[in-house]
Amino acid sequence: MTTSSRPARRSPVRLLTREQVIAGAVRCIDRDGPHLSMEALAREMGVAKPRLYRMFADKSELDGAVSDWLVAQIYAAVAPDLSLIMQPPRATIHRFLTAYTGVIAEHPDVFRFLVLTQSVSSADPSARPLDIGRRLSHDLAERSRSVLSSVALDTDGIDHLLRGIVGFVMAVTDLWLDTDPVPLPEPTALFVDRTTNAVVQLFDGFLREQGVVIEPDMSVAATLATITENAPPLD
Repeated sequence: MTTSSRPARRSPVRLLTREQVIAGAVRCIDRDGPHLSMEALAREMGVAKPRLYRMFADKSELDGAVSDWLVAQIYAAVAPDLSLIMQPPRATIHRFLTAYTGVIAEHPDVFRFLVLTQSVSSADPSARPLDIGRRLSHDLAERSRSVLSSVALDTDGIDHLLRGIVGFVMAVTDLWLDTDPVPLPEPTALFVDRTTNAVVQLFDGFLREQGVVIEPDMSVAATLATITENAPPLD
């Protein structure tokens, strides 16, 4: 009896991308709750844990990637609606918050997961807690600064305003999910209405300091045009 001298065939290495791993992490969180471990993610992806650490330096980097994913989902839900600028400011904010809550309601445990990662301390002093609010407020401040500068409004304080607004929205989102663990339509609609009222008041206070009083029924585009028309001539 002879034995073959040919080496045994190895199974091909499964190709795996960061995007696939992030999607797997979201699946795990949606299914199992807001506590995600690298061991559970490795089982979900069908790979050894060291394979994940070749793609993500540590758990905090994965947390950051999941945060980026959620922010991208929020923007994707809002960005296609180009009609927002043709609506009054209150309606615009209401539509934005409606889209935002739609994403959160679809993935409530992903939001809870990100909130939990902010409260976990690290032995590594260089590791900063995850702050999804910082990511959102920075991007919104840059967009707002561009718009306000185009109509000659002073943008000083816009970062303070947007950090406060986003922080407020994140805090009341946590409250909403705490009182409504499985988001239902009626409590969600009430959350959107109340949050819209608060955000409108914050924006209104900021603009009044600039001498701008918004007409409730005037579209964002018409409001910007009016500000431009009434702006003092440049020296």
